[in-house]
Amino acid sequence: MKKFMDSAWSMRLLALVCALALFAYVSSTKTNNTSSSLLTNSTSKTTLTSNRKVTISAPLELNVNSTKYFVTGYPENVKITIEGPAALVTTTANTQNFKVYANLSDLSVGRHSVKVQVDGLNKELSYSLNQKYIHINIQPRRTATYKVSADFNKSNVASGYEVGSARLGTASVKVTGAVSEVSKVAKVVAVVNTEKNLRKSVNQQAMIEALDANGQTLNVVLTPSTTSVYIPITAATTKKDVPVDLKASGKTSAETSYSFSTDTKSVTVTGTKAALAKLDKLPVDVDVTNIDATTTKTVDISNTDEDGISSVSPTTIKVKITVKNN
Repeated sequence: MKKFMDSAWSMRLLALVCALALFAYVSSTKTNNTSSSLLTNSTSKTTLTSNRKVTISAPLELNVNSTKYFVTGYPENVKITIEGPAALVTTTANTQNFKVYANLSDLSVGRHSVKVQVDGLNKELSYSLNQKYIHINIQPRRTATYKVSADFNKSNVASGYEVGSARLGTASVKVTGAVSEVSKVAKVVAVVNTEKNLRKSVNQQAMIEALDANGQTLNVVLTPSTTSVYIPITAATTKKDVPVDLKASGKTSAETSYSFSTDTKSVTVTGTKAALAKLDKLPVDVDVTNIDATTTKTVDISNTDEDGISSVSPTTIKVKITVKNN
């Protein structure tokens, strides 16, 4: 062994083995580092370049002379699917900083099929539309003014109750649309939804609609489109003629008696059916305070205390008061 170690060739062989071992170690470390770097770069690149697809409902804009023409038949929104870098797609979906439109500026009155276009979309994004063409009808525009009336189901009013005159927040509205549609307007109504067996007055905000002669809603724009509506609901009333029942009131003396007479044989009383069914004569108080001699005075009978009575006609009568000392 000592001779082997002292030999020049043996030393050279040992040095060669060490050099090969060192080379192998360095090569292995470099390869691992390169592989790790490539993997990291690949992951980073995948993250940066990952794509996303999303579908958005975007409002459809029309390029048209809206003061001259009225357009019908087009959808309010069009679905657009965009695809591209995830971050860019997310930003675009949130901001919707692009527009979907149809150019009608060169079209005349009539029906047309028009291509839907997109403007303002980033060039890195691709897109597709669920509706590439729209079918529209261009007509001359017209605006007219119509009175508004309340419309509700009167059969919902409970038995024994009646409907008064409705009061609306707006008396008239402007109806705008195609000449062919506006010319069909038969009436404009504020639609009031009521519950069944209605016993209370209604006060609500109602949608306004323009209807044709068949009661069908027309495709027009109403300004305003809503209004407040008040519909009074009260117990149903009727009328009945009854005689008056004159009674002394006020400060009276035990030593004095009073008798009354009037040329008014009967008065007309308005009230609920139930109240009038119980009423055979109308009680009338005659104030005799400070009256010590026969006299004639005018008595107000409009402020009756009878429940269910809404009015009396006439509202006053002349009463002859005869005074007798006991």
